[in-house]
Amino acid sequence: MQQNWVFSQPDPELQQQTAHFYERWKQNGIFEIQSSGTTGVPQIQRFTKEQLAHSALASIQALQLRADTHALLCLPLNSVGGLMLLARSIVGSFALTIEKPSSRPLQHHLGAFDFVAMVPTQLQQSLEHDLTQLKRCGQILVGGGALSAAHIAACQDAGLLVWQSYGMTETLSHVALREVSPIEEPAFKALPGIQFSCKNDCLTIHYPQLQKEPIATKDIVELHDATHFTWLGRTDNAINSGGIKIIPEILEVQLEKYLDCAFFITAVPDQKWGQVVAIVIESAQQPTLPDFRTLPLKPAEIPKKYALVNSFLRTNTQKIQRQAILQALDHEDWRSL
Repeated sequence: MQQNWVFSQPDPELQQQTAHFYERWKQNGIFEIQSSGTTGVPQIQRFTKEQLAHSALASIQALQLRADTHALLCLPLNSVGGLMLLARSIVGSFALTIEKPSSRPLQHHLGAFDFVAMVPTQLQQSLEHDLTQLKRCGQILVGGGALSAAHIAACQDAGLLVWQSYGMTETLSHVALREVSPIEEPAFKALPGIQFSCKNDCLTIHYPQLQKEPIATKDIVELHDATHFTWLGRTDNAINSGGIKIIPEILEVQLEKYLDCAFFITAVPDQKWGQVVAIVIESAQQPTLPDFRTLPLKPAEIPKKYALVNSFLRTNTQKIQRQAILQALDHEDWRSL
Protein backbone atom coordinates (compact mmCIF):
# COMPACT_ATOMS: atom_id res chain seq x y z
CA MET A 1 0.00 0.00 0.00
CA GLN A 2 1.03 3.61 -0.49
CA GLN A 3 3.68 4.61 2.04
CA ASN A 4 2.17 8.09 2.39
CA TRP A 5 -1.27 6.79 3.44
CA VAL A 6 -1.87 6.56 7.17
CA PHE A 7 -5.03 5.70 9.10
CA SER A 8 -6.08 7.93 11.99
CA GLN A 9 -7.12 4.78 13.84
CA PRO A 10 -7.06 1.07 12.94
CA ASP A 11 -10.08 0.13 10.84
CA PRO A 12 -10.00 -3.24 9.02
CA GLU A 13 -12.76 -2.29 6.58
CA LEU A 14 -11.10 0.99 5.54
CA GLN A 15 -7.72 -0.72 5.25
CA GLN A 16 -9.22 -3.45 3.08
CA GLN A 17 -10.95 -0.91 0.83
CA THR A 18 -7.81 1.16 0.30
CA ALA A 19 -5.69 -1.96 -0.28
CA HIS A 20 -8.17 -3.15 -2.90
CA PHE A 21 -8.06 0.24 -4.64
CA TYR A 22 -4.26 0.31 -4.68
CA GLU A 23 -4.00 -3.23 -6.08
CA ARG A 24 -6.36 -2.34 -8.91
CA TRP A 25 -4.32 0.79 -9.55
CA LYS A 26 -1.06 -1.17 -9.79
CA GLN A 27 -2.69 -3.75 -12.08
CA ASN A 28 -4.25 -1.09 -14.37
CA GLY A 29 -7.65 -2.53 -13.54
CA ILE A 30 -11.15 -1.25 -14.18
CA PHE A 31 -12.74 0.79 -11.41
CA GLU A 32 -16.47 0.46 -10.77
CA ILE A 33 -18.12 3.38 -9.00
CA GLN A 34 -21.80 3.56 -8.07
CA SER A 35 -23.64 6.84 -8.47
CA SER A 36 -25.34 8.28 -5.40
CA GLY A 37 -28.90 7.65 -6.57
CA THR A 38 -30.01 11.11 -5.47
CA THR A 39 -32.20 11.63 -8.53
CA GLY A 40 -32.92 8.06 -9.55
CA VAL A 41 -31.76 4.46 -9.44
CA PRO A 42 -28.02 4.23 -8.65
CA GLN A 43 -25.94 3.29 -11.69
CA ILE A 44 -22.58 1.55 -11.90
CA GLN A 45 -20.01 3.58 -13.86
CA ARG A 46 -16.77 1.98 -15.09
CA PHE A 47 -13.48 3.83 -15.56
CA THR A 48 -9.89 3.02 -16.43
CA LYS A 49 -6.85 3.98 -14.39
CA GLU A 50 -5.91 6.45 -17.14
CA GLN A 51 -9.27 8.22 -16.76
CA LEU A 52 -8.87 8.44 -12.99
CA ALA A 53 -5.34 9.75 -13.39
CA HIS A 54 -6.40 12.44 -15.88
CA SER A 55 -9.24 13.64 -13.64
CA ALA A 56 -6.92 13.63 -10.63
CA LEU A 57 -4.29 15.72 -12.45
CA ALA A 58 -6.86 18.32 -13.53
CA SER A 59 -8.01 18.69 -9.93
CA ILE A 60 -4.43 18.88 -8.61
CA GLN A 61 -3.65 21.67 -11.07
CA ALA A 62 -6.81 23.63 -10.26
CA LEU A 63 -6.27 23.39 -6.50
CA GLN A 64 -2.46 23.72 -6.73
CA LEU A 65 -1.83 20.65 -4.59
CA ARG A 66 1.91 20.00 -4.26
CA ALA A 67 3.96 16.95 -3.31
CA ASP A 68 4.33 18.30 0.25
CA THR A 69 0.53 18.51 0.68
CA HIS A 70 -0.95 16.72 3.68
CA ALA A 71 -4.62 15.95 3.04
CA LEU A 72 -7.43 14.41 5.09
CA LEU A 73 -9.70 11.82 3.48
CA CYS A 74 -12.97 11.63 5.45
CA LEU A 75 -15.41 10.67 2.68
CA PRO A 76 -16.82 7.18 2.07
CA LEU A 77 -14.53 5.09 -0.09
CA ASN A 78 -17.49 3.77 -2.07
CA SER A 79 -18.20 7.31 -3.27
CA VAL A 80 -16.51 9.01 -6.20
CA GLY A 81 -15.27 11.78 -3.91
CA GLY A 82 -13.47 9.36 -1.63
CA LEU A 83 -11.94 7.24 -4.39
CA MET A 84 -10.74 10.26 -6.34
CA LEU A 85 -8.90 11.65 -3.32
CA LEU A 86 -6.97 8.36 -3.20
CA ALA A 87 -6.19 8.81 -6.90
CA ARG A 88 -5.08 12.43 -6.40
CA SER A 89 -2.77 11.36 -3.61
CA ILE A 90 -1.08 8.82 -5.88
CA VAL A 91 -0.84 11.12 -8.91
CA GLY A 92 0.28 14.11 -6.83
CA SER A 93 2.53 12.08 -4.50
CA PHE A 94 1.10 13.79 -1.43
CA ALA A 95 0.39 12.43 2.04
CA LEU A 96 -3.06 11.30 3.05
CA THR A 97 -4.54 10.69 6.48
CA ILE A 98 -7.56 8.41 6.15
CA GLU A 99 -10.37 8.91 8.65
CA LYS A 100 -13.53 6.84 9.06
CA PRO A 101 -16.38 8.95 7.65
CA SER A 102 -18.43 10.77 10.28
CA SER A 103 -20.28 14.05 10.66
CA ARG A 104 -17.33 15.48 12.67
CA PRO A 105 -14.18 14.32 10.85
CA LEU A 106 -11.89 16.84 12.59
CA GLN A 107 -13.06 16.06 16.11
CA HIS A 108 -9.96 14.08 17.11
CA HIS A 109 -7.37 15.84 14.93
CA LEU A 110 -5.23 18.50 16.59
CA GLY A 111 -2.72 18.89 13.76
CA ALA A 112 -3.00 20.88 10.55
CA PHE A 113 -4.07 19.71 7.08
CA ASP A 114 -3.30 21.48 3.82
CA PHE A 115 -6.42 20.11 2.16
CA VAL A 116 -9.64 18.40 3.19
CA ALA A 117 -12.70 17.39 1.15
CA MET A 118 -16.09 17.35 2.89
CA VAL A 119 -19.81 17.12 2.26
CA PRO A 120 -21.98 20.03 3.50
CA THR A 121 -23.07 18.21 6.68
CA GLN A 122 -19.44 17.68 7.71
CA LEU A 123 -18.65 21.34 7.11
CA GLN A 124 -21.69 22.44 9.09
CA GLN A 125 -20.80 20.22 12.07
CA SER A 126 -17.17 21.32 11.94
CA LEU A 127 -18.19 24.99 11.92
CA GLU A 128 -20.38 24.43 14.96
CA HIS A 129 -18.20 22.09 17.03
CA ASP A 130 -14.63 21.98 15.68
CA LEU A 131 -13.93 25.48 14.39
CA THR A 132 -10.43 25.63 15.85
CA GLN A 133 -9.43 22.48 13.95
CA LEU A 134 -11.22 23.71 10.81
CA LYS A 135 -9.15 26.90 10.85
CA ARG A 136 -6.01 24.72 10.65
CA CYS A 137 -7.09 23.44 7.20
CA GLY A 138 -5.46 25.29 4.32
CA GLN A 139 -8.11 24.52 1.70
CA ILE A 140 -11.57 23.00 2.14
CA LEU A 141 -13.37 21.45 -0.81
CA VAL A 142 -17.12 20.91 -0.37
CA GLY A 143 -19.10 18.69 -2.71
CA GLY A 144 -22.20 16.55 -2.80
CA GLY A 145 -24.72 19.31 -2.18
CA ALA A 146 -25.43 23.01 -1.99
CA LEU A 147 -24.11 25.26 0.77
CA SER A 148 -26.54 27.54 2.59
CA ALA A 149 -25.96 31.27 2.78
CA ALA A 150 -25.52 30.92 6.56
CA HIS A 151 -22.74 28.35 6.16
CA ILE A 152 -20.96 30.47 3.56
CA ALA A 153 -21.17 33.50 5.86
CA ALA A 154 -19.75 31.43 8.75
CA CYS A 155 -16.84 30.31 6.57
CA GLN A 156 -16.12 33.91 5.59
CA ASP A 157 -16.31 35.10 9.22
CA ALA A 158 -13.76 32.41 10.13
CA GLY A 159 -11.43 33.40 7.28
CA LEU A 160 -11.52 29.94 5.68
CA LEU A 161 -10.53 29.14 2.10
CA VAL A 162 -13.49 27.10 0.84
CA TRP A 163 -14.30 25.80 -2.62
CA GLN A 164 -17.64 24.42 -3.74
CA SER A 165 -17.36 21.73 -6.39
CA TYR A 166 -19.61 20.77 -9.27
CA GLY A 167 -19.44 17.27 -10.64
CA MET A 168 -20.94 13.81 -10.67
CA THR A 169 -19.94 10.18 -10.82
CA GLU A 170 -20.00 10.25 -14.63
CA THR A 171 -17.35 12.99 -14.63
CA LEU A 172 -15.15 11.35 -11.97
CA SER A 173 -15.78 13.97 -9.31
CA HIS A 174 -15.65 17.70 -9.97
CA VAL A 175 -15.33 19.37 -13.36
CA ALA A 176 -15.75 22.92 -12.02
CA LEU A 177 -14.99 24.87 -8.85
CA ARG A 178 -16.42 27.99 -7.22
CA GLU A 179 -14.71 29.88 -4.41
CA VAL A 180 -17.23 30.70 -1.68
CA SER A 181 -14.86 31.93 1.06
CA PRO A 182 -13.20 34.27 1.83
CA ILE A 183 -14.75 35.76 -1.33
CA GLU A 184 -17.90 34.29 -2.84
CA GLU A 185 -17.65 34.00 -6.60
CA PRO A 186 -21.01 33.76 -8.39
CA ALA A 187 -19.91 31.33 -11.10
CA PHE A 188 -18.29 27.92 -11.34
CA LYS A 189 -15.06 27.79 -13.36
CA ALA A 190 -14.12 24.77 -15.45
CA LEU A 191 -11.08 22.65 -14.62
CA PRO A 192 -8.30 22.52 -17.25
CA GLY A 193 -9.36 20.84 -20.52
CA ILE A 194 -13.12 21.06 -19.85
CA GLN A 195 -15.69 23.26 -21.60
CA PHE A 196 -19.43 23.78 -21.29
CA SER A 197 -22.40 24.50 -23.51
CA CYS A 198 -26.12 24.78 -22.83
CA LYS A 199 -29.12 23.06 -24.39
CA ASN A 200 -32.70 23.76 -23.29
CA ASP A 201 -31.28 25.68 -20.31
CA CYS A 202 -29.36 22.58 -19.16
CA LEU A 203 -25.60 22.19 -18.92
CA THR A 204 -23.65 20.01 -21.35
CA ILE A 205 -20.12 19.02 -20.35
CA HIS A 206 -17.42 18.63 -23.00
CA TYR A 207 -14.64 16.52 -21.50
CA PRO A 208 -13.03 14.61 -24.41
CA GLN A 209 -10.12 13.32 -22.31
CA LEU A 210 -12.65 11.46 -20.15
CA GLN A 211 -15.71 10.84 -22.35
CA LYS A 212 -15.76 10.90 -26.15
CA GLU A 213 -19.34 12.16 -26.29
CA PRO A 214 -20.58 15.31 -24.53
CA ILE A 215 -22.28 14.66 -21.20
CA ALA A 216 -25.82 16.06 -21.08
CA THR A 217 -27.02 16.96 -17.58
CA LYS A 218 -30.33 17.93 -16.01
CA ASP A 219 -28.76 20.91 -14.27
CA ILE A 220 -30.35 24.25 -15.11
CA VAL A 221 -27.61 26.86 -15.45
CA GLU A 222 -26.89 30.36 -16.62
CA LEU A 223 -23.98 29.92 -19.03
CA HIS A 224 -21.61 32.89 -19.06
CA ASP A 225 -19.03 31.51 -21.51
CA ALA A 226 -17.43 28.17 -22.41
CA THR A 227 -15.78 27.81 -19.01
CA HIS A 228 -18.09 29.62 -16.56
CA PHE A 229 -21.67 29.01 -15.42
CA THR A 230 -23.99 29.74 -12.50
CA TRP A 231 -25.92 26.72 -11.22
CA LEU A 232 -29.64 27.34 -10.73
CA GLY A 233 -31.24 23.96 -10.08
CA ARG A 234 -32.38 20.63 -11.52
CA THR A 235 -34.82 20.38 -14.40
CA ASP A 236 -36.40 17.25 -12.90
CA ASN A 237 -37.29 19.31 -9.81
CA ALA A 238 -38.76 22.25 -11.76
CA ILE A 239 -42.34 23.30 -11.05
CA ASN A 240 -44.86 24.60 -13.62
CA SER A 241 -47.60 26.48 -11.82
CA GLY A 242 -50.11 28.00 -14.21
CA GLY A 243 -47.42 28.34 -16.88
CA ILE A 244 -44.93 29.97 -14.49
CA LYS A 245 -41.65 28.05 -14.15
CA ILE A 246 -40.30 27.84 -10.61
CA ILE A 247 -36.89 26.37 -9.77
CA PRO A 248 -37.12 24.86 -6.26
CA GLU A 249 -33.43 25.32 -5.46
CA ILE A 250 -33.65 29.08 -6.04
CA LEU A 251 -36.77 29.31 -3.87
CA GLU A 252 -35.05 27.26 -1.14
CA VAL A 253 -32.26 29.82 -0.93
CA GLN A 254 -34.86 32.57 -0.50
CA LEU A 255 -36.66 30.66 2.28
CA GLU A 256 -33.77 29.17 4.27
CA LYS A 257 -33.42 32.20 6.57
CA TYR A 258 -37.06 31.83 7.66
CA LEU A 259 -36.86 28.15 8.68
CA ASP A 260 -34.73 26.54 11.39
CA CYS A 261 -34.99 22.95 10.14
CA ALA A 262 -34.05 21.08 6.99
CA PHE A 263 -36.58 21.33 4.16
CA PHE A 264 -36.99 21.19 0.42
CA ILE A 265 -39.43 22.60 -2.11
CA THR A 266 -41.49 20.40 -4.40
CA ALA A 267 -44.80 20.46 -6.28
CA VAL A 268 -48.21 18.91 -5.64
CA PRO A 269 -50.95 18.55 -8.26
CA ASP A 270 -53.59 21.25 -8.38
CA GLN A 271 -56.83 21.24 -10.35
CA LYS A 272 -56.65 24.93 -11.27
CA TRP A 273 -52.92 25.59 -11.69
CA GLY A 274 -51.65 22.14 -12.66
CA GLN A 275 -49.02 22.28 -9.91
CA VAL A 276 -48.53 24.43 -6.84
CA VAL A 277 -45.50 24.90 -4.62
CA ALA A 278 -45.26 22.71 -1.54
CA ILE A 279 -42.67 22.38 1.20
CA VAL A 280 -41.42 19.19 2.88
CA ILE A 281 -39.98 19.79 6.35
CA GLU A 282 -37.78 17.52 8.46
CA SER A 283 -39.35 17.68 11.91
CA ALA A 284 -40.77 15.20 14.41
CA GLN A 285 -43.19 17.81 15.74
CA GLN A 286 -45.15 20.74 14.41
CA PRO A 287 -42.62 23.53 13.73
CA THR A 288 -43.30 27.24 13.86
CA LEU A 289 -43.77 28.26 10.26
CA PRO A 290 -43.66 31.79 8.88
CA ASP A 291 -46.67 33.30 7.16
CA PHE A 292 -45.36 32.69 3.66
CA ARG A 293 -47.88 35.16 2.23
CA THR A 294 -46.04 38.03 3.96
CA LEU A 295 -42.63 37.11 2.54
CA PRO A 296 -41.16 38.79 -0.57
CA LEU A 297 -42.34 36.05 -2.93
CA LYS A 298 -44.28 36.08 -6.17
CA PRO A 299 -47.83 34.67 -5.81
CA ALA A 300 -46.92 31.42 -7.61
CA GLU A 301 -43.87 30.94 -5.35
CA ILE A 302 -45.84 30.95 -2.08
CA PRO A 303 -46.05 27.41 -0.66
CA LYS A 304 -49.66 26.19 -0.57
CA LYS A 305 -49.10 22.81 1.11
CA TYR A 306 -46.62 21.28 3.52
CA ALA A 307 -45.71 17.85 4.86
CA LEU A 308 -43.67 16.80 7.89
CA VAL A 309 -41.13 13.96 7.81
CA ASN A 310 -39.48 12.78 11.03
CA SER A 311 -36.09 12.16 9.39
CA PHE A 312 -35.07 12.67 5.77
CA LEU A 313 -33.60 9.81 3.80
CA ARG A 314 -30.07 10.76 2.76
CA THR A 315 -27.32 9.23 0.67
CA ASN A 316 -23.99 8.21 2.21
CA THR A 317 -22.74 11.69 1.31
CA GLN A 318 -25.76 13.25 3.08
CA LYS A 319 -27.68 14.38 0.01
CA ILE A 320 -31.41 14.53 0.66
CA GLN A 321 -33.17 11.83 -1.38
CA ARG A 322 -36.07 13.94 -2.55
CA GLN A 323 -37.76 11.41 -4.82
CA ALA A 324 -37.66 8.59 -2.29
CA ILE A 325 -39.10 10.88 0.40
CA LEU A 326 -41.91 12.05 -1.88
CA GLN A 327 -42.78 8.50 -2.91
CA ALA A 328 -43.26 7.58 0.76
CA LEU A 329 -45.76 10.41 1.33
CA ASP A 330 -49.51 9.80 1.04
CA HIS A 331 -52.21 12.26 0.07
CA GLU A 332 -53.20 12.51 3.75
CA ASP A 333 -49.68 13.69 4.70
CA TRP A 334 -50.14 17.04 2.95
CA ARG A 335 -51.58 19.94 4.95
CA SER A 336 -52.81 23.28 3.68
CA LEU A 337 -50.99 26.53 4.46
